[in-house]
Amino acid sequence: MNTFITIRITKNCIFLLMLSLLQWSCSQEKKELKKADANVLTLEKPLTFNFVDYKPEPPRDIPGMNSVSPSGNVMNVNSNYLTINDTPWIPSYGEFNYQRYPEEYWEDAILKMKSQGFTGISSYVFWIGHEEVEGQWDFSGNKNIRKFIELCKTHNMKFFARIGPWVNGEIRNGGHPDWLVERLGDPKNPYGYNGSGGRLRSMDSEYLAAVDKLYEKLAEQMKGMYWKDGGPIFAIQLDNEYTPAHSGIGGTKLIEWEKETALKHGMKVALYTTTGWNKAEFIQDHTIQVHGSYADYYWSRANDFYRVPSYSFSTLRAVDGIDTEVNHFDSTSSTDIDKYITNPYLTCETGIGMHIAYHRRPNINHLDNGAVSLVELGSGCNGMGYFMAIGGNTPHGKNEIFWNRDMAQTQMDMPVFSNDYQTAIGEFGQIRKSYHEYPIQLNFMTDFGQYLAPCQTFIPKEIDELRGVDLTISKEIQRTVRTDGEKGFVFVNNHVKNDTVYQFNNVQFDIKLKDETLKIPEKAINVPVDSYFYWPFNLTLSGATIKYATAQPVLSLKESNTYVFFQNDEITSEFVFDNANIANVNVNNAQVTESDKTTKVTVTKSGLNCHIDVKLKDQSTVRFLVLNQSQAKQLYKNDDKLYLSNAEVILFNHKELKIISEQTKNSVWVYPANSIQNVSTIKEGLFDKFEVNFEAAKIPFTYNETQNGKELTVTYEALNNKGNGHMGVPTNDTFNKGTIVSMQFPEGIPSELYDVRVEVNYKASALRFYKNDVFAYDNYYNGNAWVLSAKHMLSDYTKDMKLDLKFIPLQPKDRIYIAGKYWPDLNKTENVLEVKSIKAIPVYTTSFKTN
Repeated sequence: MNTFITIRITKNCIFLLMLSLLQWSCSQEKKELKKADANVLTLEKPLTFNFVDYKPEPPRDIPGMNSVSPSGNVMNVNSNYLTINDTPWIPSYGEFNYQRYPEEYWEDAILKMKSQGFTGISSYVFWIGHEEVEGQWDFSGNKNIRKFIELCKTHNMKFFARIGPWVNGEIRNGGHPDWLVERLGDPKNPYGYNGSGGRLRSMDSEYLAAVDKLYEKLAEQMKGMYWKDGGPIFAIQLDNEYTPAHSGIGGTKLIEWEKETALKHGMKVALYTTTGWNKAEFIQDHTIQVHGSYADYYWSRANDFYRVPSYSFSTLRAVDGIDTEVNHFDSTSSTDIDKYITNPYLTCETGIGMHIAYHRRPNINHLDNGAVSLVELGSGCNGMGYFMAIGGNTPHGKNEIFWNRDMAQTQMDMPVFSNDYQTAIGEFGQIRKSYHEYPIQLNFMTDFGQYLAPCQTFIPKEIDELRGVDLTISKEIQRTVRTDGEKGFVFVNNHVKNDTVYQFNNVQFDIKLKDETLKIPEKAINVPVDSYFYWPFNLTLSGATIKYATAQPVLSLKESNTYVFFQNDEITSEFVFDNANIANVNVNNAQVTESDKTTKVTVTKSGLNCHIDVKLKDQSTVRFLVLNQSQAKQLYKNDDKLYLSNAEVILFNHKELKIISEQTKNSVWVYPANSIQNVSTIKEGLFDKFEVNFEAAKIPFTYNETQNGKELTVTYEALNNKGNGHMGVPTNDTFNKGTIVSMQFPEGIPSELYDVRVEVNYKASALRFYKNDVFAYDNYYNGNAWVLSAKHMLSDYTKDMKLDLKFIPLQPKDRIYIAGKYWPDLNKTENVLEVKSIKAIPVYTTSFKTN
């Protein structure tokens, strides 16, 4: 019998635990592959999951992890998931560093996250920004944390406060103020270890006194804003990345002290967390460890090439992904993972994008991001924290910018200003393709989380890390099942980065349950390259039981009793319903096949007019709307209505709908009926459609090269520690000797537009942007064009303002990783510096009232 393991264990305990868990096991039939062409693999047998003997145990409540709102809503944390009023709940929260974004645009950004489907926001607290000078506390401007939390409350977004005191966050000293680091840091190297050495992050009385004051001041700002007060704060993360590898030397005593001190100052929430990185210490039931995964890493060496484990399903939460930044420790020896057995699987750093460093510049696309998220969800995650949800820039202090300048001991050669992170919402608020990859999963967590959260994860032995299988294996289809023994979801991921991806043909799943075996689908299918999905089985929705569906559930609409699914590209959607409670089934753009016990519906054309209406014996009707994949990646949910749009983004601010787009011609579709005032609509399938068109704006814009620096020899800042293979970063003076391009808006920048974006399409090592000869922003080339926002950076523009871009070349031997390639391996014989084009792009906006 082959064994599936549903709990978290340390690798050196695998053998004994496997023996003791045989009664929890389920088997997998031997699967063989037939060789086809180079990138196609054909399965000879179904993929079998056996749950006949599986008996789930009820979760236990975690003592003290609960909170009751003034209206009586109870939030609780148990060993498997969170609940609100006893209903399982999967929270989604995206990282938004409020200090990194202009205060005047906070609300705009929060609305973008809400439209995307997030139910919450998390944010690091950068201590250095609030107390740059000892005893001088600053909560003004973009440091006004209370205003930020109030905006979250206004827009019904929960808030996860990550209060530190040390947070890393690619900020100087990990957030510790300079004065504290100079006083308590390692005397030989105070700023080493990113400001966390010496007596810092210890039980030293002077350090504890400073942290106590920080918590006191934060508590003053957050007073009355907790869930228990009717506010949005539902969770608090204490010290971040608290491990020996990050100079966390206070042991569990420091974490316990931090929690006690937070409570002393009134920080009472339902959930307390710390990060579960390598060798992290915690006491069971006092804090919950949170985890993460990324599509690639900026902190590795420039000549490191690998497929990360984040594309492979695993129940081992503390994999070596994020831990690679502490590779001078044993990254294969994780924390005492057996402690995780009765803790919910939560994350704080499921990556959307990845930062770039001078020596290493990953290029992350929308499929990379979406696949990592789906794999985390399929692996058992019941609370998804994304890092980052929105980019930004390094904050300015009174004296200087808080650039992470520690390159002596760590891999922190990041841009000086830019913290774009290649995320879904860019550093200047621009919407990227990745943005539209997430509403499918985020809305699913919100609307279907009550069904998914109680389901445990089962990994087949062929891909199970706990049995010694390499997570980066490519010739096995990545799949898992989450189930409670009756209902569940089949997860598949067939997208990876930096590796060969195969199409898998003749794929079919046999799900063996106590009283039945489900064959999903009825006939085997082909799983194309770059597809990833989850399909439900034995899922009852409003009285209609889906035995299985090969379409992906997204969201539900209560008033119209509609469940929205979508059809994955190149895979036929079929729904099989249990007849027990069905009177009849009516369809459009689908075919119906009836049998004694089930009714099968096969979609013939997914889209705006594809629906399955299931009439139940009580005469109520449940509708299943089946979109195609491109439509699913244009969707929004607001006020119990479904919206689709080809605009860049649409925002919902109470009774206002706002369109933002670079296009002059845009369409909006609304289901079940339009509620936008003063628009003319036409019927398109089941949707009401209206057009939003803009008159094209002409923006006179010129640029010219004033100095050519292609042949420049770049000089770099010296490193104290050259063992990590880094070159350092270019000296400031180097940019003055590079290629210089002057830009101008001869007639100014129109103020009536949402924004004007300056798109710089170039190929070089890096650029810097200067306003009136003052260094204002930077970008390291990673294969993408750089986009500058006039709204963010040029709101004070005048026609006599001097705007310069300064570029430095890529040299043949530069030890730099760019978008999956090590630059020296390309065998270039001369410098590369090319400015391909620079253009000004108008961004339009308009708003409508809704009923």
